Amino acid sequence: MRGSEVSASGNTNALTALRAFGDELRRLRTGAGFRTQESAAAKLKCSQSKVSYVEAGKRWPDDDLLRKMFRVYGVDASTQADIRASVRAGQSLGRPWWDTAESREVFPGTSMQFFALEDVAETMWVHSGNYVPGLLQTRAYIEALVEFGQREESAAHRRLFVEARLKRQHVLARQHPPTLHAFVLEAALRVVVGGRDVMREQLGSLRAAVQRPHVTLRVVPFSAGAAATLGAPFQVYDFPGADRRSVTVRETSRSDEVTDEEGVVEQMRRRFVELAAAACSPEESVQLLEGIEKEL
Repeated sequence: MRGSEVSASGNTNALTALRAFGDELRRLRTGAGFRTQESAAAKLKCSQSKVSYVEAGKRWPDDDLLRKMFRVYGVDASTQADIRASVRAGQSLGRPWWDTAESREVFPGTSMQFFALEDVAETMWVHSGNYVPGLLQTRAYIEALVEFGQREESAAHRRLFVEARLKRQHVLARQHPPTLHAFVLEAALRVVVGGRDVMREQLGSLRAAVQRPHVTLRVVPFSAGAAATLGAPFQVYDFPGADRRSVTVRETSRSDEVTDEEGVVEQMRRRFVELAAAACSPEESVQLLEGIEKEL
């Protein structure tokens, strides 16, 4: 995924440190005249995948590889010292909360990429379709979804899924949270997930969430016509820094498609413009939430 190379969040954690470090190594490689990872790997006498993993911010390089990179890329002593200091600082931060064997079992494949994208994003554009946006779901709502959708999974699996969904929401409560622009279909708010009490709590929680200055929720009403049938979720993540490529995630029949391909990102941006034209305003959306809550 090319989008995994996007980094440089203002949040101090191991993931962002790794990605910033990977960006720096990429700049050093290209600055030394190695246009491709393959050409650098040949000179470093290692595999291209090893260079790729380090530049993508997926792992810290071992000391032997780092020494070779310094030599082959012609890195001066002062820059070497700075880089080694950043490695020590980044490694001291520990792993992100989701980087565990248990999490990898519960969230295979591309599923865990959501955690990383949300953690480093500056702005998130989210259309959740027929569900309340995941970052705004209450525990009871999540548990009701899991009870139905994952009934064949073990109790431990279901518990980890619920806890992970709740931990994801911490990004909205930290000191420098990302901006969330969320869209949801009216149908998602009228389906009584978990019973009336659960949905009352969920709707009240949504009303409380939009009081935060960095959270906006807009409802696509039934009256919007065809736009109100757009049930497949999709997201666009923007990152700090002019050179950071945005990433889009689209749900497909087989898996989630994650890409930073400019044409796809722009297509999804246009889709959000279309949704915004069909959706209620933020104020009208709150009024609709209140009306549905009263009906329960």
